[in-house]
Amino acid sequence: MTMTKVDIESKVHSLGEMQPWNHNYELPFGVQTAPGRQTSHGKNLIKLARLQPLFDIIGLKDKNVLDVGCNEGFFSMHMARADASVLGIDIDEKRITKAQFIRDTLKGGDVRFQLMDIYSQAFRDLPRFDLCLCLGFIHRVPDPFSALAALSERTDMIIFEWKALKFGPHDDAFAYFSPKAIDDADYYGTEYWLLSYTALERIMRRLGFGYFHRIDDPRQRRAIMVAGRHHHPLFDRPEQIEHRGRAQALLSHGKLFARTVKGILTGRVNA
Repeated sequence: MTMTKVDIESKVHSLGEMQPWNHNYELPFGVQTAPGRQTSHGKNLIKLARLQPLFDIIGLKDKNVLDVGCNEGFFSMHMARADASVLGIDIDEKRITKAQFIRDTLKGGDVRFQLMDIYSQAFRDLPRFDLCLCLGFIHRVPDPFSALAALSERTDMIIFEWKALKFGPHDDAFAYFSPKAIDDADYYGTEYWLLSYTALERIMRRLGFGYFHRIDDPRQRRAIMVAGRHHHPLFDRPEQIEHRGRAQALLSHGKLFARTVKGILTGRVNA
């Protein structure tokens, strides 16, 4: 049945009442799910601008892609429109419901959405994929190593985008446990571990991945890294690391040093 503008607006509203929209889609008749200018680096349109060059280099046509923690399906839909065959999975039933509504409304490409836990037998029974997308996911799992081990069984290339630990020595393998409380309104959106680039890279090396490509913009806390088991021309390209400048770096590390000194003097730091 063809939906009218009123039908679409009503459905978008009811789904938003069930759970606020995260991704902004433009639907038929100009209806948007989350209208307004996006400023957060975690939002879908801003992420897409950073990720599209990687998609272009890797090539999505005829790829079998797994989108883990697909949320409302924006990137699954985007890859399907680029002629990939996509399975988007999420543990949140509300997000999958919204993703399925979007798919049925936009009717674009070979894409499926499924409620699935990455620790389940159903996940272990999935076939292997050419590419796995892991966006806004790894900082929202209590045990990142086990989660990454599960993902590494399903693919040889993973694109990561996550809220990374950016303070401290850049190349140290730090994992920082978030001070934020459990998110009662969005349980699966709760923040746990913030991993540095090197922490994530070392985990992936232990899991058999030996090729990496970093995109690091110090003006934001969202990091991007591609990990692969096998060589790809992407890994021959220079990493995209934007340096903040000596003054900003000195200020950032100086604040951390000052906090450490204060902790030692007040007895809160004992090592």
